[in-house]
Formats: sequence, structure tokens, C-alpha cells
Amino acid sequence: MKTKPFLFILLFSFNLFFSQKYILLDDLKSKFPVHEYTLDTHELYDIKKDINVYNVFVSKSTILLITVLPDLNEKVLPGLDERGKNWQIINFKDIKDRILSNDQIRSIATDWKISNVPEKKTLEYQLVKKENETYYISKMCLTELFSIGSLKFPLTSSYGTINTSEQKVTIKEMEASFKNQFPNKDFIMDPTVNNKIRLMDELYTVRNYFSKEYLIKGDKAYQFWTFDGWWEHDGYNEYRGIDRFLYIPNKGIVGGSYDFYFRKNSERITSNSSFTVSDFKLWGNIINERIMTAKELK
Repeated sequence: MKTKPFLFILLFSFNLFFSQKYILLDDLKSKFPVHEYTLDTHELYDIKKDINVYNVFVSKSTILLITVLPDLNEKVLPGLDERGKNWQIINFKDIKDRILSNDQIRSIATDWKISNVPEKKTLEYQLVKKENETYYISKMCLTELFSIGSLKFPLTSSYGTINTSEQKVTIKEMEASFKNQFPNKDFIMDPTVNNKIRLMDELYTVRNYFSKEYLIKGDKAYQFWTFDGWWEHDGYNEYRGIDRFLYIPNKGIVGGSYDFYFRKNSERITSNSSFTVSDFKLWGNIINERIMTAKELK
């Protein structure tokens, strides 16, 4: 007998709640420098939502990036603003025993940095904030880690490294090179081609590439993109993370894209199609390296 969709969602939500771990924003701010930014999804996805980005500098060269993503399943009445809320009220007593300490967060970041791979990007943690004696948890939260480095050619940086000293390459240049070297394969960054199975014997590796630099209010900003594919995967392709991003020294990651989250996917039972984007629109954003930039820097 098939499980009814509503019951499936209810059971999934119940299990997710009791398996998740929580990060208290006030605790983070008491121990680490935290830089907060807000991204407007309308400029990239034509959807009126906000994204809250938190750069947690666990060290001078390590950023734990916590992104609170919008609720795409929220039903909106005609004529009302779609922006909605990224947070929901929580009884602190229900989660206090599952809040990570700052020492645990530092340990997680240290282990992550030793072996930073796409599969470690996770929706497992939820951010908790306190406002006027009321606690809120994020509805959907992505956590990933980046190292800041400066390696010059011929040395190449590892995955998850923000390397502002490497040679620049655009996605268009990568696509041309890929098609030239692998003429019988689809370009792995193009979501419009058929779903692919990731092969472990490929000659190339996924990593972050430096693409361009420019000034934002007098600060030099560096834009990066991630060379990775759209592999067959249940649910979200969260391993892609913030796949294009903008970095400013001492400010952190101040812009980016979250294509995996906004991609239209018929397998999402609760997905609201008005809040998702077609593969063809995503590909236009990818190949042209479009990103959202923090409202605070405009």
C-alpha cells in the first residue's frame, strides 16, 4: 500500500526535527566574528524572497558559511508579497539539549577543513536566533566551509578554497575546453542535459575557480564559481552549495547563487512551482555567471 503524501511529509518532518542539531547565533557572535548579509532572490530567480547569509570566521583563514534559505513551500495569496518568512518560532526547551557548543563547532570546522568535499555540505544544522525573548529557528539552512588561501600557478588549491591569486577562468572558457577534451560527453555544469551518474574514474576533479574581480564601494571583490555537475541525487543537490559566490576580504562571502535550491524538481512532493526555476533559466544564470549581491553593499 502506498503511503499518502501528507503522511509521508508528516513522518519526514517529525524524523528530521528529532535528528537535527542546532547552532545558537548569539553563542556564535560571542566567540567568533560573524558578518551578516541579505540577498534578494528576485534579481536572479524572479522570486520575491530573501536569503540570510552568515559568515562565521572560525579563524582568519576559515569561514563557516551558514545560509538561511527561504520557504519555497509557503502558499501565498494573490496580490500579497511573496517574501514570506525564513524563520519560525520555537520553544527553546525543546531543542536546548541539541545545541552545539562553540567547541563542537570549532571541532567540526577543523575536521571539515582537513577533508573538504562537496558531500560535507549539509542541511543537517538549523540556526537559532533570539529576538525580544522569543526564539526562532531557520526553516531551511545550508552549512558549508571555505578556506582562504593564496596559491600561485603552478600550485592549485583544493576544493573549498577561496584563492584570489590563481589564474582567472570563466565558465564559458571551461565549457569550451571541456567540450574540446571530451567531445562525446555532456558538459557537467549544464542542468538541461540528462541526469548523470557521477563516475569515480573521471580524469578531472571538482573545485572552485576564480573568475573575475571588481570594486564594490571601494572594496576589491573576487568572484568564484564551482566546477561540479548535476548528479542523480534524491531530494536537493545540496552538495553544490553556493555554487557561484562573491568574496571580499575581511567581509566574507557577500553574494552568490543557490541554484540547487531553486531548481524545479517534480520529485519534491511539497514543491510550489511558482517558487522554482526551470533548468533553462538556471543554465542562463550559470553560463553568464550571474549572482545575487548583498543588499547591504548596494
